[in-house]
Amino acid sequence: MKTKLFFATMLALGIQQTVLSQTDPNGYTTVNMSMGSGYQNRVFFDLSANSIVSQPANTWDIAFYRNSSMSFGTRINDAQNIEVYQASNNPNDWNSITTNSVAGYGSPLYNPDNTTTIQKGAFELGTATYGWGEYNPGNHHIEGKVIFILKYASTNTYYKFMIDDYFGGYTFKYAKWNTATSSWDATTSKTIANGTDDAYFNYFSFATGDKVNGLEPSKANWDFMFTRYWTDYPYTDPNTGQPATMKYRMAGVIQNTNITVAKVQPETQATATSSVPASTAFSNNITAIGHSWKPTQGVYNDVVYYIKQGSEYYRMYFISNEGSSTGNMYFKYKNITSTLGTTDIAAKKASFGIYPNPTTADKQVTVLFDVKEKANSKGQVEVYDLSGKRVYSAELTNQTGFYKQDLNLSHLSSGSYLVKITFGGKTETKKLIVK
Repeated sequence: MKTKLFFATMLALGIQQTVLSQTDPNGYTTVNMSMGSGYQNRVFFDLSANSIVSQPANTWDIAFYRNSSMSFGTRINDAQNIEVYQASNNPNDWNSITTNSVAGYGSPLYNPDNTTTIQKGAFELGTATYGWGEYNPGNHHIEGKVIFILKYASTNTYYKFMIDDYFGGYTFKYAKWNTATSSWDATTSKTIANGTDDAYFNYFSFATGDKVNGLEPSKANWDFMFTRYWTDYPYTDPNTGQPATMKYRMAGVIQNTNITVAKVQPETQATATSSVPASTAFSNNITAIGHSWKPTQGVYNDVVYYIKQGSEYYRMYFISNEGSSTGNMYFKYKNITSTLGTTDIAAKKASFGIYPNPTTADKQVTVLFDVKEKANSKGQVEVYDLSGKRVYSAELTNQTGFYKQDLNLSHLSSGSYLVKITFGGKTETKKLIVK
């Protein structure tokens, strides 16, 4: 068994972290990932670099999306166990909200986990058009309209909060509930510009009253974020016997928007060969992995995930879940791009692969193709023996997307063949061994 050392830097504290990973006989790297006891850390993992960045999870309260001047959004820090309540949709009510009572404000709001938009948080669930604000066509600002109360359920701490304005940055105000005087402290206003950080979010802490730097790696340097988040957990209502859901704070994976994920169940986890799912199986839901790999205890031993990152493909599965006592979530993964024999042709209009190669005993072969740009006509796959005789042919779609097409070559004798793939006026020939 090969052992390799990989190094990652804890950005927030400037501490170098050494990550020990192992490669098994099937070529899978074992990652001993841990969020720490009580899920005290937020952990970023990069597939291509096999690196981990781990930081204390409770050093910030609100994250402001800064990836684009034309897009905006927020996230509440779920590690802080925060409940968000809409107190008013009239900004003039700020001074008239004199109590921290949330009893009349309805159900709390949480960051959605079933979404493809990472910047859609609890504030975006308010009653204004954009959750917390409205668009002003005169100056192109998003102007705040909704006042929220944030309840820290673990510490019984309260903040009154409102985003006043967004235009290349966020202007907001807040006040903390003072238990000694049973009133709100003086209102504090703050502006955080989007800035030039190569990250999705800027982070703000009520404790410091300022932006917290270095809490997120560059956008291209992470794929998975192991963190806390709220979900609608299914259960059976004991009174009615009917299916129901309740809000439950999970620990699991939020994925970067630069990848898509396909979950396959059931599938053998430990194997040297694999079959990539069809393009329709891949999802950009931020919790496509989420917590779907773990039951109440342990892990599912028949769940596998396929990850598409640009032209790269990875396969992964979890092998350990120790819960909140240690926060350990161990998994294995492998870059399977080379095993698929993928080749770009037609001036990068499409990528193709053939697997398994050599074939297995049933002589079933799959052509994997990722069409990046639609061609004027359908592509074609042809199989020739070494005498030049065509022994198989089929059409390939010319629609953009990720597809696979199964070839039944059971009528062929064992030996070497040439597979010719034509797309967009270009051809690529690959050798195929039929057993």
